Amino acid sequence: MALTTVKFVDPFFSEMDRAMNRFISNALGPSPSTATANGSRPGATHPTLAMDIIEKPTAYELHADTPGMSPEDVKVELHDGVLTIGGERKVSHIVKDDGDKVWRSERSSYTFSRAFTLPENANPEEITATIDKGVLKVTIPKKDPPAKPEPKRIVVKSA
Repeated sequence: MALTTVKFVDPFFSEMDRAMNRFISNALGPSPSTATANGSRPGATHPTLAMDIIEKPTAYELHADTPGMSPEDVKVELHDGVLTIGGERKVSHIVKDDGDKVWRSERSSYTFSRAFTLPENANPEEITATIDKGVLKVTIPKKDPPAKPEPKRIVVKSA
């Protein structure tokens, strides 16, 4: 006979678990398991800026989905070692002509903001940002590692 795991379900604890998950998701943003394909949280009023963070030998790269946005719609700022990426997606309102019927309108305007603390080896003076085909790419070069000090010989004297 195979062993099986028995899980007792208590409705009180199940509801508490769901409430805690909602609280954490709202406070910290979606986890990969709760985010939908477009980066939004179920029940959220606006999507989260979906990002990839890549460390390369000479730089860090942030790639963010910014569909339909121009460089003027996105703001990248650095203040006290914190890089903030924010902006606004603007969608024009539907203009109906006589006889037009709008069956569904799902596109919306929204604002977004994400902040990251730069690592100590980041070079804040050389950060660049570009948008290409709906993807924002922020490149944060790394500082050259500090030179290792050469061994210093200490002369031993007689007392």
